[in-house]
Amino acid sequence: MATYEKTKQELLIEMREKREQRRQAKLKLRRRRCIAAVSAFFVLTFIVTGTVYNAYAKEITITEINEFEGKNESRKIKTRSASVEDVLEEHGLDIGDEDRLNVSTLKPVSNNEDIVIKRGKRVKIKTGNCEEIVTVTKADITDALVEAGYIPGEYDMVSSNGDSLANSDTIELVSISHTEEVMTEAIQRGVDYVDSHDLLVGQEQVIDEGWDGIKEIEYKVTYQDGNEAARKIINETVMREAKNKVIARGTGTKKPALEKKKDVSQVIDNSGTIDGYRYKKKITMTATAYSTAPSENGGYTVSAMGNPLGYGIAAVDPNIIPLGSKVYVTSPDGSWSYGVASAEDTGGAIKGNKIDLCYDSNTSAFGRRSCVVYILE
Repeated sequence: MATYEKTKQELLIEMREKREQRRQAKLKLRRRRCIAAVSAFFVLTFIVTGTVYNAYAKEITITEINEFEGKNESRKIKTRSASVEDVLEEHGLDIGDEDRLNVSTLKPVSNNEDIVIKRGKRVKIKTGNCEEIVTVTKADITDALVEAGYIPGEYDMVSSNGDSLANSDTIELVSISHTEEVMTEAIQRGVDYVDSHDLLVGQEQVIDEGWDGIKEIEYKVTYQDGNEAARKIINETVMREAKNKVIARGTGTKKPALEKKKDVSQVIDNSGTIDGYRYKKKITMTATAYSTAPSENGGYTVSAMGNPLGYGIAAVDPNIIPLGSKVYVTSPDGSWSYGVASAEDTGGAIKGNKIDLCYDSNTSAFGRRSCVVYILE
């Protein structure tokens, strides 16, 4: 009986253990199902949240261009930021005073928005006598000028103070222009000399003044910033040929001294001739003398008619004796005689019936003398 009771007790214990094992197995299964459900919930929540975020995020393209550094990069991003400024701040993109944006920073961001950042720099532009500080984003010098509002002409010169604008801070624009000009210029006359026995050696007399020629010259003129830089002849046309001046040079040897005495019989006024020279008029005048020294002639060494000063030239008042006239000068009593002279000089003090006789030198003793001047034919 005792053995039976013992066996029954063992069976009861075994049954209770099996029931407990089954209960624990059910609890484990229940926990696994709960964990799986929670995990599934979180996964589903993440998927749904991501899907909702992506559904409301905007896809935009940001392009950054820096021509001075050779940079041109684009990237696509998703953002829920409201404005361009927020997008740039979100991605750490600073915009300096020299930089340029294609849109306002206050603009609301739209889906598929394109934001372009162009990096710039400040440079000085010099034109003529003017200077201006501007901001440019172009690395090419000419493009930078156009961006700043300067349009170089076809022939203008553009340069910078560096080998490229990336390492330069100054651009210089020199305006170049070309024009054609027509001017009239003189063709200088030459001088031809002929010998004359009627003049003493050293004397000269203008026979024909001649004239300067005229030519028309066409120039191509280059200007830099409004100032003439170059002038080139492209055509010449002679409008009038020049005619040479003709001058007679004396070959005669008769040259009386200053105080040469001459007998009255040698100077004969024979009703229309004097000493063998025919005259058309005679005038009583006062004679003085001057030398060829420049100090006595205002620095000049030639007469009013352009001939070298020397014996045989006389200064007269053209209102009394016309310039170019041949005269014969002698004293009224024949005590002295200058002989033949060419009236081709003038003087500030030679007015009226006065004549100033030129000598090579040694005129201080001449003083003032009465004379008769015969105007020769």
